[in-house]
Order: sequence, then structure tokens, then C-alpha cells
Amino acid sequence: MLANIELVVLSFTASIGFGIVFQIHKKDLIFAGIGGAITRIFYIFFMSFISHRLLYAAASAFIAALYAEIIAKHRNSPSTLFLYPAIIPLIPGDLFYYTMYGMVESNRNKFEYYMSESLLSLVGISIGFVLVSSVTLYLRRRKVATNRQN
Repeated sequence: MLANIELVVLSFTASIGFGIVFQIHKKDLIFAGIGGAITRIFYIFFMSFISHRLLYAAASAFIAALYAEIIAKHRNSPSTLFLYPAIIPLIPGDLFYYTMYGMVESNRNKFEYYMSESLLSLVGISIGFVLVSSVTLYLRRRKVATNRQN
């Protein structure tokens, strides 16, 4: 349990650090950090009962993208401002490391296993983003069409 709390705090901090590097305004940095923490919380939650990496990565990315859309609307800012810091906890850096380690070590089995896990994670993240982006695009178009009719 303590390790999970540490991961959430580190995700919050990493997301703020990412926001600083990419010059997000100070008033929006806290929202960037909260996005990273929320993403990590849901990642841990989904990972505990979903056994397939693609699915729990997609579900976590969905939450991150949904958070970014909601906060962006509330703050009247672009959603990417909050999306990029929120996805930092989802980046499979350890999988990339072990993939390259397997390659350098000439261990084909390790390389293939970690490469496939990395790809599943990245595809899952993409699916989560696309789902939220598609829904929000549909809702925006519907709102514009409704406003034109009135």
C-alpha cells in the first residue's frame, strides 16, 4: 500500500516537472500534477483486476484524456495542456529499458517479450485517447449543429 502511495506522489511530482519543462503557466501546474496523480491511481486500480496490459493501459489513458477534457473546459484552455502531463505515469519506461537490455544482451526471448508488452501499452494508451477525443468531437459537433438550428 505504501508503495502505491509513493507512486501516486511521484506521478504528481513528475507531471508538475513535465509541466515546468514545457512552460505550463504556474496557475495550471497544480492541475497538471493532479492529472498525473489521478492517472496513476486509476492505473493501479485497473491493473489490480484487469490482467491484460492493453486493456488497463487503455482504461487509464481514457481517464487521463477525460480528466484533461474536463479541466480544459473548466479552465478555458486547450486539453493538450493537461493531457500531456497526465499521461506521464503511463509511459512504459521500464518496458523500454528491458526491451533495449534484451537487445543489447542478445536475449531474443527477453527482447520480444518486453517489446510486445511495450507495444501493447502504447496501443492501449492510443486507444484510450482516441475514444475520448472521438466522443468530445462528436459532442462539440452536435452542440454546433444544435446552435445553428436555433
